[in-house]
Amino acid sequence: MNNQLFGCTDDVGDCLYACCCGPCHVGTIAQRTGSGDCFGTCCINYIAYMFCCPLGLVHGGSVFKSALYRVGVTAPLDTIACICCHPCLQCQVSREINDRQAAAAANPQAGAPQPQVIVVQAPPAQVVYK
Repeated sequence: MNNQLFGCTDDVGDCLYACCCGPCHVGTIAQRTGSGDCFGTCCINYIAYMFCCPLGLVHGGSVFKSALYRVGVTAPLDTIACICCHPCLQCQVSREINDRQAAAAANPQAGAPQPQVIVVQAPPAQVVYK
């Protein structure tokens, strides 16, 4: 990832959103990347935190991993950061998604697959004599 874990000053509004309403922020991340429904992800994350905080951390981490994979980040998430600094990791993931989606919007041809040209040879024409 190109963003730092403690780079919250880069987007203070997003950082406050992650700290004040973490489950909603996780749902927003899922919605923006197409890796889940905002409302459903938010509800699952909220219920997971209510019953067992580690379960909420695991669910959030899986949403982050899926969202990052969809924008092209294949590096694994830092487990210690996921456990100890979950809101900071949320902000880092959100900033990374914002940056990559903005770069993709600025240059739409960069990530587009190239069209393939397939040449098919027609069978030889049959001549019928009568």
